[in-house]
Amino acid sequence: MFALTAKGMKYMDDYSMQAGLPGVVLMENAARGVADAVAEKIPDRSARILILAGHGNNGGDAIAAARWLAQKGYEKIDLHFTGDINRAGSEFKRQMSILANAHPDVRISGLRGIERSVLNSRYDCIVDGMYGIGLNKVLSDDDIRLVKYINSKSGIKVSVDIPTGLNATSGLIMGESIRADLTVTFGSYKTGMFFGAGRECCGEVRVVDIGLMPDGYDNVTDKLEVLDSGFLEDTIDRALIPRTESGHKGTFGTVGVIISSNGMLGAGMLAAKAAYRTGCGLVRVFCPSKYTGFCNVSIPEAIAVPYKPDDVLGAFEGFAASVDVLLIGPGLREDSVGRLLVKQILAGRKPAVFDAGALNLISKNLKSLRKRRCPCVITPHLGEMARLCGEDVNVVARNRIPYTRKFSEKFEVSMVVKSDVSLISLMDKGTGCNLFINTVGNSGLATAGSGDVLAGVIASLIAQGNSLDTSLLYGVMLHGKAAEKYARDGDSRRKMMAGDIIDNLF
Repeated sequence: MFALTAKGMKYMDDYSMQAGLPGVVLMENAARGVADAVAEKIPDRSARILILAGHGNNGGDAIAAARWLAQKGYEKIDLHFTGDINRAGSEFKRQMSILANAHPDVRISGLRGIERSVLNSRYDCIVDGMYGIGLNKVLSDDDIRLVKYINSKSGIKVSVDIPTGLNATSGLIMGESIRADLTVTFGSYKTGMFFGAGRECCGEVRVVDIGLMPDGYDNVTDKLEVLDSGFLEDTIDRALIPRTESGHKGTFGTVGVIISSNGMLGAGMLAAKAAYRTGCGLVRVFCPSKYTGFCNVSIPEAIAVPYKPDDVLGAFEGFAASVDVLLIGPGLREDSVGRLLVKQILAGRKPAVFDAGALNLISKNLKSLRKRRCPCVITPHLGEMARLCGEDVNVVARNRIPYTRKFSEKFEVSMVVKSDVSLISLMDKGTGCNLFINTVGNSGLATAGSGDVLAGVIASLIAQGNSLDTSLLYGVMLHGKAAEKYARDGDSRRKMMAGDIIDNLF
């Protein structure tokens, strides 16, 4: 399943119609999907239903849905027009005419802009078809007042394709937005359902197949493949290399975690523990000699490899040769030793995962990333991504798809941009990058150390023999799945700590 921007979704509509699929068929399929969803939510045919319809195609979908609901036997349907009749298209007018002729008992108001008393009634369900995915400007003051009023009313709220006022691409609220209990969207998810205020405004999301031509997706460059629990369960074998009973710790790979002087040791320990829990055979920790005892006590299973400040490179050469993958960043101090270690890894041939402090150092010298010799993946959160791009974090957050694509392709690096939902870019040489959005996980992941755990999971999967891209993709999902396993309600999400994520891996 894909998530598309408003532009990508318009292309799919146009492509399907150019292939011979009439727009009226798409509208009919969409409307029936909305009516089916409403009927499932409210099976009582005596329920009172209000349909709000704007003058665009979204309004046409809503009007057709009103007809389908009437055909299903709902007896108390009111339809209120909220748009400008002078801007209504031919399909809208056709649907209004069909509804009025076929079901004269459906009360229609608002066409002359004066019959608003219907809005004061109590309804069991309100269907929002005022504005669709084409909305790209702030709502008018009148529309904002109406949206606020609708939000204040009781009854289940169902939005058609996208809640009115929510930008379908960015998830920004355009002045005000309907807070839907259910959004029935067509063909694909919309990217704005996951970003910004999207999840808050959309409520439950149901994707309805309206018959779009599937080969059209091949031409949509800004599509995101949606990663959910079903995808993980169906494909997890791609990342779990079978463990032979005759194997030993060396068989299952060695992760090398790098800690610098005066860094946050706990971050490195969390990454090391996560690497073990994900299945690697051995973790070696490269740390200042004064921290050896701390490492031995914190993770007795790990091997502490000490170095002295005056011989960092000498000790590091042997350490790098003894591991299958290097992880640098969690707890890394952005000092001369940190810069030296990042530079050395980038110039080497050992696979690496760059996170946290390492990314902040790289952001100050992006030429080193461009000229690197090591195969690597990077795992920035939005703030680190903004520093890598030299841009304000709010700008990157609003435009994370183009920023992620541009950075990934410019530096030919696969990456995950961590946020409440994470955006993943996997490089495909010759064709650019493929984008994914991860929905596995919950708000419990918003806790200190969560990113360090993720870095350890990814490094462990690499050490066990997976490709860097496979490890990045499934590492993100396994990390989220551990949070779901631990925290299924609000209270447990509230108290989740990074250690709980580690304990619930697998």
